[in-house]
Amino acid sequence: MISAELQTMLYPFILSLAAGTPLIMASLCCTPLKKSVYHFLPWATVPAIIVALTGPGDVIVEVAWFFMGGRMGLDETGRVFLALAAFVWLLASFSSRSLMQDDKNQARFSLFFLTAMAGNFGLILAQGMLGYYLFFAMMSFAAYGLVIHRGNADARSAGRLYLFLVMIGEVALFTALLILAYGSGSLALENIGGASYHTLTLILLFIGFGVKIGALPLHGWMVPAYQTTPISAAAALAGSMVNAGILGWLRFLPPGQISCPWGALLFIVMGAMAAVYGVIIGLTKKQAGAVLGASSISQMGLVTVIFGLGLLSQEAGLLALPVLTVYVVHHSLAKSSLFFACDIVQRQGKTVSNLQLAAILLPALALAGLPFTSGAIAKTAFKELTFNIGAPWSDLSVFFLPVTAMGTSLLMFHFMAVIRRGRGSEKDGANMSRVIFALSWLGVAVSLWLWPGASDFAGHSLVGTKILQGLWPIAAASLLFFVWQRISWRKVGPAGETKKKTVFDTLVNRVTSVLEEEEKDRQQDRLIIFLRRLVPPLRRVEKIMGRWKVVGLSYIVLCLCLLLLLLQ
Repeated sequence: MISAELQTMLYPFILSLAAGTPLIMASLCCTPLKKSVYHFLPWATVPAIIVALTGPGDVIVEVAWFFMGGRMGLDETGRVFLALAAFVWLLASFSSRSLMQDDKNQARFSLFFLTAMAGNFGLILAQGMLGYYLFFAMMSFAAYGLVIHRGNADARSAGRLYLFLVMIGEVALFTALLILAYGSGSLALENIGGASYHTLTLILLFIGFGVKIGALPLHGWMVPAYQTTPISAAAALAGSMVNAGILGWLRFLPPGQISCPWGALLFIVMGAMAAVYGVIIGLTKKQAGAVLGASSISQMGLVTVIFGLGLLSQEAGLLALPVLTVYVVHHSLAKSSLFFACDIVQRQGKTVSNLQLAAILLPALALAGLPFTSGAIAKTAFKELTFNIGAPWSDLSVFFLPVTAMGTSLLMFHFMAVIRRGRGSEKDGANMSRVIFALSWLGVAVSLWLWPGASDFAGHSLVGTKILQGLWPIAAASLLFFVWQRISWRKVGPAGETKKKTVFDTLVNRVTSVLEEEEKDRQQDRLIIFLRRLVPPLRRVEKIMGRWKVVGLSYIVLCLCLLLLLLQ
């Protein structure tokens, strides 16, 4: 009896440590101990790892002191998300500690990094609407500090776009929660299945969590943010924080408890469009982070389709839940591994070796469903879901999945070409980056094969017909990429110069350029005088707008404007 009472008393404390440890460490970043906090970043993930591995499932506790009597607990879905998040954050912490060693804004980075980590762990454990919303908002706004960390023009531009969309998502989510709380008569997530889901509620939830996963048309932040965020933080953003939107849908639109056919159509259509759109824009990008951002739009589109299939009926929801979980684990491990691969390229100061390219190829083609990889298990699960639901959705596995597999393969071949051309400056921590990538690589290679929840799908993926179905889209994409590269080589020479011109063409271009330059010189003199007069006032305006008071006031005004729009 005593042990049971002791366990009851300690369990809320243990759960609180998962999110509380990184939050306490984040507060220490504002004290003279900030340098020590930076060195202990990986330790912030330890309580979350312990809770994920040893915490009892399906136990919900009341935490009276937390945010209007918060509820915390760990169900089986939350355990998978927490273990995945803790692993990604652990690797990202080691990477950050090495990457930010000489950064003058080291303490500021640690503050936002740890706050985002606390929000991520907290929302997974939250079993109440307000608790989930609080941690979700904490994570979202802390991620803004990571996006703008570099402080250059691209980072600030990406941060503004990210913050704008986050504000829209937060307002939509808060409104949806008010409607759900009124309809269910409770703030507990376990009672949410009894709420009435109106058209407005479902659309608001799609927007609120769709911003986080980059769903169309809320995807605009993802590509620039992944490109400008420091690689270690981008790995956490792509491998863990993006899953908060998926978990939000699972919590507030629980599959197996509700059905909404027209809402399912919304998710399926928007997800299918995102899966194709992400590939198209990714092929136009020249930076590795931007390509991975576009890939996340495409992969999250497939996740959105799976979730939409689960909304068709309660029976379909029960079938879709394990498929969705498998796909989330697969994508998170593969995508974070690719970001850690980019870290190797930036730190080693030389081009990527053939052995490294071969290693990077595993998580890259796993996203396309290469046989014997986690991607093959996830794609097999997707196919079985569509066949179990029946026509017309079974056609998705016949036509749509091979097309997206080809597109993803093309995008990953393009990514490999980008990192092969890349060459960073030699920095400390290159060996650490290789160790981190090796651990993430192992996670991609073995996790789903060892996880009991994916054992059936793993066995089915080894059937001969499934192997052939997974191979031919990748083979076709490799042929298309080879042809594309040959055409590009002919149009653009090996050194990036256009094909040789005739002597006549060269002479005409030279004479034309001389005449144009003489005319431009006269116009440029007037323009330079005008710009010199304009620079001082622009600098004063920029200095004023950069003050925290002005930024804070602008933020409050924006919140008030959004509130007025909400009340109309």
